[in-house]
Amino acid sequence: MIALDSRPMKRRARALGMAVFLLSLRAAGDVWVRPPRDYFLDVPPGGHFAHLDAFTLGAQASYEYRAHIEEDMSMLHVRAGGLLSYPYAEAGVHADVRYFLLTLGLSYGYEWIYRNLEFPPRATDRSAAARERLEDQGQIGDQDFTFYEARARLTVPLDSFFLLSLATLRHENRDDNSFDWLHGNVHDGGLMAKVETTLFIRDKDLGAVGPYFRYMDLPRTDPSTGTTRRETELAYGFMAGTRVGLVKPTRGNVDLFFLMMAFRFGDEDFGLHGLREVIDVPLYVLAAYRVTLALDRSEPAR
Repeated sequence: MIALDSRPMKRRARALGMAVFLLSLRAAGDVWVRPPRDYFLDVPPGGHFAHLDAFTLGAQASYEYRAHIEEDMSMLHVRAGGLLSYPYAEAGVHADVRYFLLTLGLSYGYEWIYRNLEFPPRATDRSAAARERLEDQGQIGDQDFTFYEARARLTVPLDSFFLLSLATLRHENRDDNSFDWLHGNVHDGGLMAKVETTLFIRDKDLGAVGPYFRYMDLPRTDPSTGTTRRETELAYGFMAGTRVGLVKPTRGNVDLFFLMMAFRFGDEDFGLHGLREVIDVPLYVLAAYRVTLALDRSEPAR
């Protein structure tokens, strides 16, 4: 009978066991540090964060501090930052308090529009084509103003769905009959009311997407009288967001790609006029890529 030496087999078994153990640790670590692709719909962790954004027409940087008031129930968000884009620049401070499903917030800021497109009070044509003509003729001015904002956000998680509705009151000391690059319409200075609602279909491996609706009540010059009156506007489209994964998910660092498209078919005054050369529909587009960097590690990413 030939005697078998069991030591090589034992060494191979120990090596295999150690490999399985290390792979299981790595997999567990990946689950812990890598948020799902729809992470932006979840309750964020507390701590200090820097946000760096590149969006359709510019870039933005901001600092945010988040503090739990009551664990998993309420949180304080304080943020300050500024943006620089092709037509305007903005700086502002923002504070929000979340309690369960409801978040209340306030903002104060300053905006400088250095590619200002403005119409006289009796102008009857404020369309995208009319704004293109102003730019072609070099009739571009500038204006600066302060703004104030109060908002309330309702979030309702519904398993595979997520309902997000944001109501905003915003007062701008802007010139009357001027183009609003942020909202893609022409209106006067004063108080605006806005309600935005999205029903996201979410998937942790893909992200989230859903229909988007925006209702606005805003001051607008009546060309027949040259005075301000209230008008309403409804835009519709979709929103989508996903974690891209270009940022190494260490210390809670994450990234996000966000896309919003809004339409108002039949309204020649709506949308970004530069897009009309690409697609001949009244359209507003916001595409943004955000990198969030955790400046401390007060708690692990969720």
